[in-house]
Amino acid sequence: MVRMRVPDDYCRYLVMHAKSSERLLARTEGLTALDLEVSTSPEAMSLRRMVYAVMSEVHRMKAFVRLRPLGDRVLWGYMKPRHRIGEHTSEHFARRNPGTIIVLGNGAESWTAFFRQDRMMRIHGAGLNETLDRLKSALKISEEEKGADAEGARANAQYIDDIWQTYYDSQYCPERKNLQAFRQRMPARDQEAAGLQLMQKKREMTLEDFRQQ
Repeated sequence: MVRMRVPDDYCRYLVMHAKSSERLLARTEGLTALDLEVSTSPEAMSLRRMVYAVMSEVHRMKAFVRLRPLGDRVLWGYMKPRHRIGEHTSEHFARRNPGTIIVLGNGAESWTAFFRQDRMMRIHGAGLNETLDRLKSALKISEEEKGADAEGARANAQYIDDIWQTYYDSQYCPERKNLQAFRQRMPARDQEAAGLQLMQKKREMTLEDFRQQ
């Protein structure tokens, strides 16, 4: 088994932990990645486990979340993480698919990211169904506005910008409660978090299929 190494920017992962707090982050002041990796003090070992837990979940979500198309400029996927990695993961997929709106989420919340021309735009919003409905409305509005030119407009960069702006303007983002920690054992937990159990039921899942789950 390959042992993880604490990255130099380990605080980036620590802040995403479900139990992270300002008080906890203050305890890392002056603590280098090497200090955290080799220290045997109970506090350092606890911080190290928290960093590793987030790193592991990030790795699993990037590997196992499956994206499905909504139109030709939106990709969405089910994700129910234990830690606050939604924004980080959606940005990862957005960078891999520039010019495409990425939506990840579950029944409680969603993370939307859009990367184009070295700019990253993001929204932490309502549940996945609501977010996808808003995007479907934005797509419909853009199509109606383009009219007969809709087909040609899809090839234009302004088309996806218009969709994003329409969706952004319609989005209401109230403060959300943090997700509660799920069971501590795998693999069932991780399969559910990445939506793999849903995929095993229906390999070709539509938005309507998802709503029935």
